[in-house]
Amino acid sequence: MIKQSLLVLMSDHFSKMCKLLIFIVLALFQLFLLEAQEKVKKNSTISELKNSFPAAVIDMQKVLSLSEAMKTLQKEVKTIEDGFKEQIKKEEETLKSEQENLRAQKSVLAKDQFEEKEQEFKEKVNKVQSRIQNIRRELESTMARGMQIIQAEAVKHLKEIAKNEGYLVVFDAATTVITADVINISDQVVEKINKSLPKINIERNKEKKGDN
Repeated sequence: MIKQSLLVLMSDHFSKMCKLLIFIVLALFQLFLLEAQEKVKKNSTISELKNSFPAAVIDMQKVLSLSEAMKTLQKEVKTIEDGFKEQIKKEEETLKSEQENLRAQKSVLAKDQFEEKEQEFKEKVNKVQSRIQNIRRELESTMARGMQIIQAEAVKHLKEIAKNEGYLVVFDAATTVITADVINISDQVVEKINKSLPKINIERNKEKKGDN
């Protein structure tokens, strides 16, 4: 019983020590950030800042939104979407006309004949609904593949900049609060990616092309 109590006390002590160490590490990291930001306010040079805090920040959302490749991707997806909308609109109009004709025939057709035609109509409706779902999946897939290509290109330039400028780590602006704009390399990445990847063309899935 005494041994179990000692083990519990030791475990509790170890847990508290781990929490204390984590707190100390986070506090030291915050002090480094504050020191780096304070140096920027005092007009310290970029090289001095890198020596004291060799880290950079990137806003990937900004990079994507300002990249020419992303703009061309969005236009391409919209063109595909508009084409699909026109096709679906025509199919819906045809279904609406068939539904009206079916209702008009209800009083003159035998019950089994009407039920057969009604079932055929429902199958057509299900087919169109399934087609709409496939279209949505295709558009989402097209956009996702395009963004992956752009992000991969951005990461490539990010690594090059970090290596050339001497940054040991690059933080994501979405999850890190650092106000020192001098170490924000988003604009540099945008400039490079617009030269290396000015546009992007994504092929549609082959199995989907038959739906056209």
